[in-house]
Amino acid sequence: MKAAFFSGCVIPVKYPGIEAATRYLAGELGIGLVDIEFGCCPAPTGLKSIHFDSWLTLASRNLFLAEEKGLDIVTLCSGCTNTLREAGHILAGDEEKRELVKRLLAKHGKAHEGKVKVVNLVEILARDEFLDLMEAKRVRSLDGIKYGTHYGCHYFRPGDVMQDGEPDPRFPLPESMELILEALGAQVIPFGRQDMCCGAALSLNTGRNEEALEITKEKLFWMNDAGIEALAVPCPTCLNQFDMGQVMLKRAEKTENIFPVYHIAELVAYALGADPQILNLSSHKVPAAIF
Repeated sequence: MKAAFFSGCVIPVKYPGIEAATRYLAGELGIGLVDIEFGCCPAPTGLKSIHFDSWLTLASRNLFLAEEKGLDIVTLCSGCTNTLREAGHILAGDEEKRELVKRLLAKHGKAHEGKVKVVNLVEILARDEFLDLMEAKRVRSLDGIKYGTHYGCHYFRPGDVMQDGEPDPRFPLPESMELILEALGAQVIPFGRQDMCCGAALSLNTGRNEEALEITKEKLFWMNDAGIEALAVPCPTCLNQFDMGQVMLKRAEKTENIFPVYHIAELVAYALGADPQILNLSSHKVPAAIF
């Protein structure tokens, strides 16, 4: 398969190892990543709350660029996935907004037919064909460590935009990362309040850092209570909140046990044989535990 590669804003600057991991695993699994000069997604909070039409237009431009190439978009961030998918959803269902965006982008020669799909890398890796391929090509096993998963707010909410069909109330959370980790030999364990926010949005949008850390602290309590030894996430913002948040809580003596946090791409690349140096895990505040 081939897709337009949307790395977002945070990853290239703060976590380049996630991008390197993605390019490595894509090469191993036969996923063609096409680089396009995308702009900011922009994030599903912030600008959206201040000037909705600007948010929609900037997001739509990214969709148009991929559509010009006849490609779907693969992202590494739940927020990017959410923004781009919601923009497509709005353009498909709101004629007034669609005409506004077409008019604003007309001087750039952009057009939109609604043919672009936006998927998080996790959704691709959780397909049966890639689960089988990862298991067959696995060089290192992720066994020996108990993993938890955190999907974050934007990966699967709102349901009418982020999920296909009606959500099953019996199984409110996705299982994509669980399937991936198990294919790599990992033991995955559930924990309480797994669908709860990491806390980052409260800090980023309102500057209420202490309150945001209290949310993070509660999440960490449930993770530690379940015996989690490492955490997998699909979003760099969630990664930063748990990674840096643990360090800050440790300094304030509000938590005793800390554990590493990984983007799922880092774990897949490592299991498929990537040189740990290219993963740049030194950018994480809590030391890696997988090697």
